[in-house]
Amino acid sequence: MDAIKENFQKIVELARKDGAKVEMLLSGGENLSIGYQKNKLESFEATQSQMAGLRVILGANQGYAYTENLSDESLLRTYREALSNAKTVQKGESLEVPLVKPQTVQAMNDLFNPENVAMDKKMEVARLLEEISLNVDKRVQAVPYSGFSETVSFKRILNSEGLDQEFKQNYYSGYAYALAKEGESSKMDGEGFFVRSFQDIKTQEVAEEGVRKALSRLGAQKLPTGNYAVVIDRSQFPMVLQMIYSYFSAKQVHEGKSLFKGKLGQKIASEKFQLVDDPFELRGSAVRPFDDEGASSQKTVLFEKGVLKNFLTNLEYAKKMELPHTAHARRSPASQLEIAPTNLLVAKGTKSLQELLASHAKVVHLTEFSGGLHAGFKETTGDFSMPAEGFLYENGKCVGPVDQFVMSGNVLDLLRDIEDLGNEYNKPGSSMICPDVLVKSLSFAGA
Repeated sequence: MDAIKENFQKIVELARKDGAKVEMLLSGGENLSIGYQKNKLESFEATQSQMAGLRVILGANQGYAYTENLSDESLLRTYREALSNAKTVQKGESLEVPLVKPQTVQAMNDLFNPENVAMDKKMEVARLLEEISLNVDKRVQAVPYSGFSETVSFKRILNSEGLDQEFKQNYYSGYAYALAKEGESSKMDGEGFFVRSFQDIKTQEVAEEGVRKALSRLGAQKLPTGNYAVVIDRSQFPMVLQMIYSYFSAKQVHEGKSLFKGKLGQKIASEKFQLVDDPFELRGSAVRPFDDEGASSQKTVLFEKGVLKNFLTNLEYAKKMELPHTAHARRSPASQLEIAPTNLLVAKGTKSLQELLASHAKVVHLTEFSGGLHAGFKETTGDFSMPAEGFLYENGKCVGPVDQFVMSGNVLDLLRDIEDLGNEYNKPGSSMICPDVLVKSLSFAGA
């Protein structure tokens, strides 16, 4: 028996005497980050981390505590703190919170394949991301942000029902964002990569694509105010999914915070819109064989031909709301248990990007939400007013880049007004896997 399990068994015995159940979530790993500026090594950081979070259950009440020290004494102290918190926090409910029982999970052997890559090769990737970007075009003034990362992570869950699950993964990621200038116009854009094998890194391609994107935005004009058909780029449609992200949570539904409450089984989006939560999709960054209670992962259909098919649940809310258990518990060792998606995958359509852009007399190709979700989204109503940038197309031909406009609407209306979808996905590395999406009409405030 390993030391962690041995120490946890002591806690389980204490919990039994206290009339409690207990769960321990451990996570951590190693990360290497390398960055160059002006052809000189600017940052080199190697870190290790580990943390244990204990959840103690007393009937309907739960208490949490965490520690970065995994010694016997520290874990026992953390258990007592979580127990005290469970006694303090009284929900006033009678339904006992359950724990996941031991179960078989799907093997995901492709997640963890450590490689023996020489350090100079990793440093070379970081150096070339900046160097190539600087040399692609004389209009590139600088590469303010670039870097290479290697990540190894693990997660382990044990509970007093006898469950003990663990998985590891490793991957490489990097990015290069170039600042381009021509006359009075200056724009920054970039590209990144996410791969599970070092040999799949395409440094030249990443740097050149980042520069191309920055150059394409130079000389942008203001977009005339009006209603336009819009193609939300595959790299940007994840922002729309972020708007509806929390609405799928059964906890949010139960608390009256989800705009999807009361709409299960109803057609509330375009028939073209199909959405699946897929924790096994290796292109996504949220892959996992089990959730943060240790329950075996599964695919869950969320939208089928525009019909809302399921809410996401953990064990507690599946029982409380008499819904299917979808294994979507989410927490870190330092946080309380919530419910959240893994990899959200929007089904592709059959049209090329060019076909989508030629589908109306005037189309805005939205290629950048420039302010982020916090810039103008109201979760309680679904209304958004988001600063953005992109390109204006007339009769399928690009008129030029446009900026300094705000796109407004309601996310439920947007889902209903989806006309078509593209036949290519965004690049790996996001937990939201999307094609280009054509929306019939949205309001744009510009010049």
